[in-house]
Amino acid sequence: MENLVEINKEVSIVAYYFKQGTKRLRCFPKKMEWSGKTVIFTEQGLRHPTKKGQRMIHVFDMTDGSADYRLEFDAEQLTWTLVYVADQAYGPMQPLYSSKNLTATA
Repeated sequence: MENLVEINKEVSIVAYYFKQGTKRLRCFPKKMEWSGKTVIFTEQGLRHPTKKGQRMIHVFDMTDGSADYRLEFDAEQLTWTLVYVADQAYGPMQPLYSSKNLTATA
């Protein structure tokens, strides 16, 4: 994938929003601070829980309209990690996931 930058740094999520799921409210990151920048997410892609060893990790694919972000929330340590950024400004790149159809695009 082009224009993909691996970050793997802990970040601060300073605002959240909630969306009704099938059985309960689901929480999504709304605003992130990292490296002296503030990023406001405008749309979410996929959100899925997974395991790393014994820990439950929630993976979020988000966009701010100009770049795509993959975030991981460690439910045991209560920390957020920015895994990577895919910057659309440097090339003809489609969002990694669309919240409308939730399918990957190349």
